[in-house]
Amino acid sequence: MSYNLKRDAHTHLVLGMADRQGLDLQEMVLRADLSEDQFEQAVDRCLGCTQPDACKCLLDSALPQINLPDYCRNGDLFGDLRSK
Repeated sequence: MSYNLKRDAHTHLVLGMADRQGLDLQEMVLRADLSEDQFEQAVDRCLGCTQPDACKCLLDSALPQINLPDYCRNGDLFGDLRSK
């Protein structure tokens, strides 16, 4: 898989996992609650994850809200954003 395709896949994972946490990261970037650099760093952290397939399976579940897995490298970011 090319780097661009892999990055796109992880971007979707970050957006999907944030959405399941009640966070609309794209809207937060537009409102300047989250910088583009912070978003890109979140994707970079996701790229370093060893379990993206497990994350995809979680996101493919029918549940509208899911708990973050312990291995999520963006858990602290999502927690910080929820508290805003």
